[in-house]
Amino acid sequence: MHFLKILKLLISPEGKIKYLLGSLIIALVSVGYLIIEATDGTTFAYLHILYIPIILAGLIFSVRGGVIMGLVLGMMVGPFMPTSYVDDISQPFSSWAFRLVIFTVVGALVGSGSSLFRAYIKEVEFKHITDPLTGLPNLYGLTQIFLKICQNASKSIMIIVVEIYQTEEIIRAFGEEGTSMIIKQVAKNLQKIVGNEGILGRLQDHRFILLIPEEKYLEGIFQRCESLSTSTYQINDIPLFVEIRFGVSRYPSDDKNLSQLIRKALIAINVTHHQAQRISYFNHHMSDSSEYNVLLLHQLKAALERKSLILEYQPKVYLKTGKIMGFEALIRWVDPLLGPMNPVDFIPLVEETLLINPLTKWVLETAILQMHHWQKEGVLVPVSVNFSIKNFHDASVIETLIDLLEKYQIPPHYFEIEITEISVASSMSALIDALKLLRKVGVRIAIDDFGTGQSSQQYLLDLPLNIVKIDKVFIQSICHNSTAAAIVKNIIILAHELNLEVIAEGIETHSQYDLLTKWGCEGGQGYLMSRSLQGEVTTNCLKHFSNVPLISKIT
Repeated sequence: MHFLKILKLLISPEGKIKYLLGSLIIALVSVGYLIIEATDGTTFAYLHILYIPIILAGLIFSVRGGVIMGLVLGMMVGPFMPTSYVDDISQPFSSWAFRLVIFTVVGALVGSGSSLFRAYIKEVEFKHITDPLTGLPNLYGLTQIFLKICQNASKSIMIIVVEIYQTEEIIRAFGEEGTSMIIKQVAKNLQKIVGNEGILGRLQDHRFILLIPEEKYLEGIFQRCESLSTSTYQINDIPLFVEIRFGVSRYPSDDKNLSQLIRKALIAINVTHHQAQRISYFNHHMSDSSEYNVLLLHQLKAALERKSLILEYQPKVYLKTGKIMGFEALIRWVDPLLGPMNPVDFIPLVEETLLINPLTKWVLETAILQMHHWQKEGVLVPVSVNFSIKNFHDASVIETLIDLLEKYQIPPHYFEIEITEISVASSMSALIDALKLLRKVGVRIAIDDFGTGQSSQQYLLDLPLNIVKIDKVFIQSICHNSTAAAIVKNIIILAHELNLEVIAEGIETHSQYDLLTKWGCEGGQGYLMSRSLQGEVTTNCLKHFSNVPLISKIT
């Protein structure tokens, strides 16, 4: 889009820029003509300088501008300019006439290309701001409209989320095609209802947004919206009842940011689900956190279905050499409504629901596909994935892991599962059998956040582990807290006595790195070595750092 903006500035200039470019063309014509005249007429190659203003005229002023400039310059250096001033030789008709034709054709061709580019840019811009199903502005388009309205707004702007309720039943009964038909019919009716009193756009799936610049229109619009829920909609000549609900937030009293205003309107609309009402206005006394959680889970489910989540990989290194020993797979999520989401904010919530199982399956498939790519490039290293306790209650998650390893021919000992100490505490008995099965297959097991629970040593005895990961809370304190240092040293000693590998999390300073290396800790990860990397970057990283340290300075 940045390239298109620059191109648009050149071929579709407005206001002062257009006048400046026009002046530049005139200046180039004048300079070019003077150079040609000063170098004894049309004898030398300086004549080609004139193609620059012809091309610019075609770009800026389309076919007409290019043709006119070609004709004017063709005549200027045509019959009125000799081949040589010194020898007083006139140009033959065939010479200047042919040049005039070429100048004109070049201007016409550039102008035609400019017109095509201009049409293409308009099409791209239109698609960028328009929902393809309904032809309404999408969220990006609405954001641009909202910003313009805010510049002139002296009163409140009402943001209304319009939701087609129970679309899952429609999808089950009629499929995606039938649902699309309903969405288009509702959009058409909404446009008639809103008229010139507001701006209608499509948010996502079964939701629309109304921007109402003046609150006085609100009551009338809601009264007319009654017909939406009482109207009969048709899918393949089958009459269908559709329930519509509304959530309302206000600019600027509720917020000044459109994303936040939409979020609050969605919180309000979720209240309608629980309180059996059709319209709900956001207020700060609502159970913001619980409604936000409902919204967050809905958005995450939608992101999973749209495959818009990203998996990044944070390197783990051998502390003695600084070379990469593997990666930890980490979920990254940027939601169009909620913005960038930290896993700390949504993973604990997801772990309380069955959504954690399809999410984990997605992580497994994405990570193993990445490993398969590394394997083809000859740079395979281990990858670890975090597991929730709920994953062990669903046999299909373990089956998915084993099937994927077999399908992509990944040696199981290259795959690691990380379980948190807190989750172990909540369900020890459910874990042991599943972990023994995974160990039998060859998958390696790590206990994460070690030291934060109340029975850490017991877990080392009871669980079939390969790796202990020391929590960053201890690592960040080892240089200035003797208690933390003693705990970490003893964890390393104990783990080695039990033939377990130790990895330290959250290494951020060289001092921490040096101490852990001195104490015999095998591996580490943290911002000192590297932040998480996108999949395509990891391949190059592995190729470049397979034989050299990832961290260049080890004091």
